[in-house]
Amino acid sequence: MNTLQTVQRIIAAELDVDPAELDPSRPLQELGVDSLAVMECLFKIEDEFKISVDSSGLAVSTLQDIADLVDSLVLAKAPEVS
Repeated sequence: MNTLQTVQRIIAAELDVDPAELDPSRPLQELGVDSLAVMECLFKIEDEFKISVDSSGLAVSTLQDIADLVDSLVLAKAPEVS
């Protein structure tokens, strides 16, 4: 399961919908995801990926944005390989 699929699964569980119904490119508001739901999901995403998301000034408007953010935070957290 890739990052986007995991994010879709978490948000689908929060909204009680099928993950396949969540188009990654549609705005979160169109999917019925309000700011409170985003925050709740971010807590779950942090736990799932063992990362910390600074939500102040957070600019995500789609599921793909969230997945990209998670990927960048996971990459930044990964130890360098020499």
